[in-house]
Amino acid sequence: MRFVRSCIPAFAGSMLLTGAAGAQAGVRSTVSALPTASAEITGSIAVSVSAGAIQALGSVSDDVATSFPFPVGITLTWDLHPSTGSVQVIGYFSDPSAAMTSGPASIPSSWLKGRVLTAGTPGAPTAFTAFTQSAVGGIGMPGGSLSLATQPVLGYSKTGTLTFDLELQLDLVGRVLTPGAYTGILNIRAVTQ
Repeated sequence: MRFVRSCIPAFAGSMLLTGAAGAQAGVRSTVSALPTASAEITGSIAVSVSAGAIQALGSVSDDVATSFPFPVGITLTWDLHPSTGSVQVIGYFSDPSAAMTSGPASIPSSWLKGRVLTAGTPGAPTAFTAFTQSAVGGIGMPGGSLSLATQPVLGYSKTGTLTFDLELQLDLVGRVLTPGAYTGILNIRAVTQ
């Protein structure tokens, strides 16, 4: 008899569990907000000067345009989203009225000119052009800037490198400069458009 008694509770217990499992099959949860995931990779642009970071003119004369002896080697590197329109390289002086100074005497940015003769540089000035343009995208100074290159960024060129040479000139044609040792800083930066 013990054998029968022990089988009955085991059989009845399995029937209860089977019934409970069948009753749970139709229960559904409420709909909750779907989880969202996001990831963002920011783009990057960099400008470096590989040569000509220090420029010097040993002697200048009034009423003459004098080119600096070496070009400034500039490299633009970018890694951007393909929907970015372009990257623009801007050269500028922080104070257009005093781009170069010697004590109280100064040379305005309009007396300094730049050109890019590197073939294939998009949007570059090929003739000497004064640093008198406006800022671009918050980069530069009004009346003290010069756009040096405008590189389009398309699906095929979302990453890349552009290297070019910037030639500089001090234009004293029709001008008289107070004697002195003049120094100044040309800022070179890039901005997406």
